Amino acid sequence: MLFRSFSRHKPALPLYTEKDAERALKHFKPVAFDESFSVGPFRVSLALAGHILGASMISVEEGGRKLLFSGDLGRPGTPILRDPVAITGGADYVVMETTYGGREHEPAGEARRLLAEVVNAAAAGRGVLLIPAFAIGRTQEIVWDLDRLLADGEIPHVPLYLDSPMARSASDIYRRYPGYYDEETYRLLQEGETPLDYPGQTITTDSRSSHGILERPRPMVIVASSGMLTGGRVVAHLRELIDDPGAILLFVGYQGEGTLGAHLQAGAREVWLDGARRQVRCAIRTISGFSAHADESELLDWVGAFATAPMKPRTVFLVHGDPEAADAIEPKVRALGLPTHRPAWRESVELG
Repeated sequence: MLFRSFSRHKPALPLYTEKDAERALKHFKPVAFDESFSVGPFRVSLALAGHILGASMISVEEGGRKLLFSGDLGRPGTPILRDPVAITGGADYVVMETTYGGREHEPAGEARRLLAEVVNAAAAGRGVLLIPAFAIGRTQEIVWDLDRLLADGEIPHVPLYLDSPMARSASDIYRRYPGYYDEETYRLLQEGETPLDYPGQTITTDSRSSHGILERPRPMVIVASSGMLTGGRVVAHLRELIDDPGAILLFVGYQGEGTLGAHLQAGAREVWLDGARRQVRCAIRTISGFSAHADESELLDWVGAFATAPMKPRTVFLVHGDPEAADAIEPKVRALGLPTHRPAWRESVELG
């Protein structure tokens, strides 16, 4: 099977324009965690989800009923951000993501060890390590770990290129809110460290600088978006590196079904890129321990707290996961004594 683009627009047209985004932003306002507010007849509050900066679980109450959305649930023990909070009071209904149902991530220490191994391989072979990374969350964590690995002497000082204007802006926002950091990252800041920056990193600001990266001396590490190879500057780099045996393509985040990233991660040796059939000669590696989504054990730990909560859910709705992921985790949620339901496309559910 070869990966193709199915867009009929050449070039593909955006779903939303910059003006659409500017109009939408006029309707946004900041809200503090754990501070309830009204939206029509509903009382709403947000709880720290630990996925990316500002990610929230959402509690909605009306008429004595409480509905809790997990949103994208983060992982305990990951760098930079505080852990997801435990919901102790329960809820009548829970809507929970299942992205990594049936799968477990490597422990954080193992993920960092594997990252060091890949960086050292690229350095020894004087090659290029290309990391597709989501601009918000993954890029900041990868830079954090590279900085720590370098400080600990586990990797050589390989030049790092951060090739994502959005990631640069996101990192600036991360720097403004150290109050949301975990104890380790906050301590590093207090000690004068810069854990959100890698020494000597190059941050590209325009497409001309981006195109010139691969002309620089090797070895090097490039972190660029998008994280699933669905567009962005990372695709331009992949175009030059896909048939280079000295290059390593490293996945550190979830690859959605049908994306070029998922296709390569599954072991494809041929892909369609820019309308042409290309042979895959670069090395492909995956480290799941950098995912911002909770794995199956972490999801079950989170939802398991509801089984003994004062308000036990009548239903746990399983969403945001491929069918195989939901298939894997559903019987385990039921084994906790929690009824489940998997909504169908456009299905409506009336909550009693």
